[in-house]
Amino acid sequence: MRIITEDLITKPTGTAKIMATNTLSSYSYLLIGSGRVARHLAHYFHLLNIRHQSWDRSQDPHLLKPKVLASSHVLLAISDSALQGFYRQHLAGLEKTVIHFSGAHNFEDMIAAHPLMTFGPELYDLEFYQKIHFTMTGASLSEALPGLPNPSSILPAELKALYHAHCVLGGNFTTLLVGKMLSGFAEMNIPAEAARIYIEKVIGNVFADPSKALTGPLVRKDVETVKANLQSLKNDPYTEIYQAFLKTYWPEYPRK
Repeated sequence: MRIITEDLITKPTGTAKIMATNTLSSYSYLLIGSGRVARHLAHYFHLLNIRHQSWDRSQDPHLLKPKVLASSHVLLAISDSALQGFYRQHLAGLEKTVIHFSGAHNFEDMIAAHPLMTFGPELYDLEFYQKIHFTMTGASLSEALPGLPNPSSILPAELKALYHAHCVLGGNFTTLLVGKMLSGFAEMNIPAEAARIYIEKVIGNVFADPSKALTGPLVRKDVETVKANLQSLKNDPYTEIYQAFLKTYWPEYPRK
């Protein structure tokens, strides 16, 4: 892929060189996709008054090519498994800056810009969008997505899978665990607000000092409480989750 440039950004070993520009005075985005990431990015661009078009599979396929040709930057907010195929079919050989948003994968001839954020059904306000950190591979944020004022960092391609694994552990798995807590509390008529106050303080303590934030029976090495916890969960799939954390943090726990 050729991209008009004055600066050369070299990808890590084993990937192609990508050229991107931070001197582009006029740019136009084409946003491909219709999922949550695409919706939020389109709204963010609107709030920033950044010129952009959009296209997804629900639209006339004949509209895609002229929109691509009219854009300087093509943003692929589609599933990871579709990225390479879409690029090869519609974008290969064109003088376009192509950006994808996969946190785990890296592809030749495309820049990776992973927004470190969860995107819910409700849109956010401008101040919040501007705080989202972008983890970049292949170019800096200013070169890949001119006009965005967000904080960012550069990540080597070979670390992307590990980086994304940490995102899933800290974000997605936390969501599952808190959701499990809320559903259990609801069955016992314990209000969600009580859980919210508790979880917010837990997260606050982690960011204040992660080495001292953990509390509970694992820290106290409380064998009887852990035994009671596991017994109460004996018919629940989350028993294995509890045991996995127990094995990780307290491998000496007497299992018999």
